[in-house]
Amino acid sequence: MAAGECKGLSGYATGSYNCGLSSKPRHAVSLTVFILIPAICFIGGFFSTLAGLGGGLFTLASTSLFLPVSVVVPLNGVLILAGQVTRVVQFYRYIDWSITLPFIPGSIVGAAVGTVIYFAMPETLLAFLLACVLLWFCWARPSAGVLRVAARIPAPYFWVGVAHTFLSTVSGAGVLFQSMMVNSKLTKEGIVATIAGTLLFMALFKSLGYLAAGFDYTPYLKVIALSWVMGIAGTMLGKRCLDVLPDRYFRIMIRTVITLFALRLYWQVWQNLASS
Repeated sequence: MAAGECKGLSGYATGSYNCGLSSKPRHAVSLTVFILIPAICFIGGFFSTLAGLGGGLFTLASTSLFLPVSVVVPLNGVLILAGQVTRVVQFYRYIDWSITLPFIPGSIVGAAVGTVIYFAMPETLLAFLLACVLLWFCWARPSAGVLRVAARIPAPYFWVGVAHTFLSTVSGAGVLFQSMMVNSKLTKEGIVATIAGTLLFMALFKSLGYLAAGFDYTPYLKVIALSWVMGIAGTMLGKRCLDVLPDRYFRIMIRTVITLFALRLYWQVWQNLASS
């Protein structure tokens, strides 16, 4: 990798930027970025509400086309924050707090452990394992024996919070929790609400961590403000469409998105192995 380049989430160089969190961008935010990123947040907010997931990943992938990944990763959680809050407010009464409350402290542990492991574990192995886990939890319904074992685990969603946040920290996107929710007995509103409630806290913890580490959000405040407005608008539109979407098709949509994400990870693994 050439001098002055930094490694992106998938190992690609992201250009001549300083990778340190405390660094500011060398150039002011362009008009293109100022217009397109809020539009991306509108689409992301709409899709996260309609399908229960995908909006954050869509925002992460799309903004990386205009900004270096060293900026995109800490910025992503803040950009989608207003949409997450809006979903929590809209679906508050559907949140399953028996899942959300133990997930929150687990996410703190997962973020701390993931930060350490990220630099020691091969990215190709992580991508392969994550893809396998996603497909398993998404499509394989748990057997009676597995359910009996899970029932004996104290605070199971604490450990889900640890695992999901760990995967999110080391790979850029967790999706493990969403893949488990698709096989839950929750309604579509319950799935959207519980995912939003848990991941809102995870996004807050990660964003505060980047801020504490010295990342400067000041150059992006106007973009963030407009992205919040557009994210709220997209979330509100998504709720209107969710009301007319049958539960069966909702679960099919979630499975489809997770499967596509897993296939994308397998493709990255293949590319990494082919180029090595």
